[in-house]
Amino acid sequence: MKLAFFTDTYFPQVNGVTYTIDLWKNELAKIYGRENIFVFYPKSEYKGSSNEISLPSIKFPLYEGYKISLPSAKLLNLNLDIVHIHGLYSSAVFGISAAKQLKIPCIITYHTPTHLYTHYATNLISRYFSKSSTKKISGILQKSLMKWEKFVLKSCDLITVPSNVIAEYLKEQGIENVKVISNGIDINLFKENVERRNFQKNKNERCIGYCGRIGLEKHLEDLIYLAKNFDGEILIAGEGPAKKYYEKLANKTSNNIKFLGKIPHEELPKFYSELDFLIFPSVVETQGLVALESMACGTPVIGADALALKETIIDGKTGYLYKPGDIDELKIKLEIAYKNREILAGNCVEGAKKHSVENTVKELRKIYEETKTGK
Repeated sequence: MKLAFFTDTYFPQVNGVTYTIDLWKNELAKIYGRENIFVFYPKSEYKGSSNEISLPSIKFPLYEGYKISLPSAKLLNLNLDIVHIHGLYSSAVFGISAAKQLKIPCIITYHTPTHLYTHYATNLISRYFSKSSTKKISGILQKSLMKWEKFVLKSCDLITVPSNVIAEYLKEQGIENVKVISNGIDINLFKENVERRNFQKNKNERCIGYCGRIGLEKHLEDLIYLAKNFDGEILIAGEGPAKKYYEKLANKTSNNIKFLGKIPHEELPKFYSELDFLIFPSVVETQGLVALESMACGTPVIGADALALKETIIDGKTGYLYKPGDIDELKIKLEIAYKNREILAGNCVEGAKKHSVENTVKELRKIYEETKTGK
């Protein structure tokens, strides 16, 4: 079977979508052969293998580092069996078009509710329009994005989502044919009792932190405002368009926060193991892979009670949930977590095992073969 992934984001960008595609690609290659798994992505400085095919692209002005693919004849030269889309914009257009041309099934994985990211456009619009006009334009933009998402998803034969919360959300929008499959993690890499690398600036007894893309939608201000009432070290790993903003905010707020920048993927288990708890304030997660990675390493997670984190974090068992923006509640949940850390850590490791990429790929293989035969 020949498969093609179409994605709006790929290396060198570091995010959950990129790593999911890479993980799936490598696992599926064990089944179908590496020569039969293709990835189409916006051209960047990344130089992939012969089966990772870059498409002409231009910069996306609203989100640093992202690009938009342009039409290419490269899409017409492959004899494929399945198209699998990982994005809602240029990749979706090309993937749906290729599937129709080749008369083959088209599957899409809903990774990101992009209509929740309109604040990037709002920030740009606000430079040229009044506050009231900006709010009105932002509302129109959000509704337009939701309509576009719906159109794209309904143009595909099957939609996979990584959590029941997101499946219910899509069904409420009138979108059917949705299948829940965890994106999966590499539990051979992410596991407890790994060597620590000592990321800490100072040797404090307590240490908490965050890992992932640093964007406004991740709401790292919750962690930063917590810092002045936390007797310990706070480590923030990752890059993103809001990093300078949060560094400036942290400098004004406290002196116990350290920004580590990008950490190599293979070093992440050591980072998670350095933490007592991962703090995950994001309100836009469709699953929250960093939460699962942290749990697999035996590090519980305290996260925002929003979207899929309500499902990924089992409140009171693998961590705790708090109301987004409520720093007092976050502080209370953190203190409770410290009292129960050993029990939480044991639950985390067991809970993460069911999200192994091997389990995910078994489900994907079943879907591909059933979709291809029209069952």
